[in-house]
Amino acid sequence: MDTIIEEGFTRLTETIQELGEKRGALEKEILADLSGLLARMATLATPLVGTLGNQFLEKSKQDGKGELYDSIHYEKKMIILGRADEPASYRPDDLKKSVQKQFCVLTEDGKIAELMYSDDGFIIDSYINPLTPEEALDLYGPELLFMLYRALNDYGNLQEELIVALDTTLAFIQQKEE
Repeated sequence: MDTIIEEGFTRLTETIQELGEKRGALEKEILADLSGLLARMATLATPLVGTLGNQFLEKSKQDGKGELYDSIHYEKKMIILGRADEPASYRPDDLKKSVQKQFCVLTEDGKIAELMYSDDGFIIDSYINPLTPEEALDLYGPELLFMLYRALNDYGNLQEELIVALDTTLAFIQQKEE
């Protein structure tokens, strides 16, 4: 009986080692084409950005109390995928403008970009800096994949809840009309 237990235990340890090796190989394979995966996910998500994304401030004036006025927003919606812990020192379009906030976004037209905000105390304006998937992953890390997945997953769950609520409401209305 001890032999059977030992053989089973030995096989269990071998299986764990085999799975660990396979996991390592799979992780390595995934990491080898992370930018390709991000590009494909962005392509699949693009048709939904117009529905689930948000419009972001492009430019605005700021009064002495910090209130915004004469605000202009980007026409196309975007999904935020990440935020830079330490924004760039300056914007590529104007080296005199420092960057206060910097985000990685997926735009409604399917582009991955950085949304960079500058604030001189009176004018808040922004610049969209296009990025390749490789550049985005280098700057913001693989969390971009998770954030894109999470945005779509959360939106899908909300849609499902909305359909259930509408079905319930319709059933209630139809029952009352009878």
